[in-house]
Amino acid sequence: MVVLAGLIVVAGVIGSGVWHSLSLPDVLAVPVVPLDLSTRSMTTDETVADVGDVIKTVAGPNALTDPPGYLRIPHPKLPDGPRRVGIQAGHWKTEQAPPELGVRIPLQTGTSWNGITEWETNLDIAQRVAGLLRKQGIVVDVLPTTIPEGYIADAFVALHADGDGTGENSGFKLAHGSRRGLYEDALQRAIRETYAVETGLSYDGEHVTRNMLAYYAVSWTRYRHATSPFTPSVILEMGYLSNDDDRELMIDKANVVAVGIANGIVNFLSAHPRSELFAKDLLIPPAPILRFPAPPPAGVP
Repeated sequence: MVVLAGLIVVAGVIGSGVWHSLSLPDVLAVPVVPLDLSTRSMTTDETVADVGDVIKTVAGPNALTDPPGYLRIPHPKLPDGPRRVGIQAGHWKTEQAPPELGVRIPLQTGTSWNGITEWETNLDIAQRVAGLLRKQGIVVDVLPTTIPEGYIADAFVALHADGDGTGENSGFKLAHGSRRGLYEDALQRAIRETYAVETGLSYDGEHVTRNMLAYYAVSWTRYRHATSPFTPSVILEMGYLSNDDDRELMIDKANVVAVGIANGIVNFLSAHPRSELFAKDLLIPPAPILRFPAPPPAGVP
């Protein structure tokens, strides 16, 4: 019965449309090298990502020997072409979000401060990052709130800016989801290192939230409009719009911010060829079972 249940779950994932994807590139097609602040010519055009073809998935030969409760996700076919990166401009075009994202996400327009909006800041920096990466021969999709179903790329970074209402907090934050591939930590480390060096901002790990860890755009088990579990994906809060120094950095020194992000992505791609990222099936463990808290002692409200 466990085997049958596992196969039914796999079939459900296949039928859900999660595996719609973009065509992916060849690892060695274009050499990538770290960027520096001398690269100042930025493009501001956007690429609209197409959903692409459905990747066919079936239960693999090891399905009958996998641990009970685990879900095996067959790896996608390794495509040809240049490497591909998705950069999401957080809160951009939220009004176009599909019904499956509910009513909450379309209403989230992001933070703002003295007339400076988060979504415009995110979009500006996303386009700058895209310009830098394209100079290295990398295909870049600048994505809005709505992610193509089962989006597949060599890396995905969602850009956001924070606000605390007081101007006291400063720094940047990174997070990734769970029940995904093996390379989320590596992407997060790569961006954290280069972003800190270029921007001089401190890492604000204390304020990483549950919403970041469960970010909808990487929650492939909950939403069809999310990145594939094979796509290394992180969310970056670039700084606080409510903080004078952070805001000046993101608005007046946006090129510096873009270089910090782009260098991290390039370092990650250099260290992890596509043949490594997409070579193996994913074996996803069961979701943890949440336990109810113990009832209070008798007489305690």
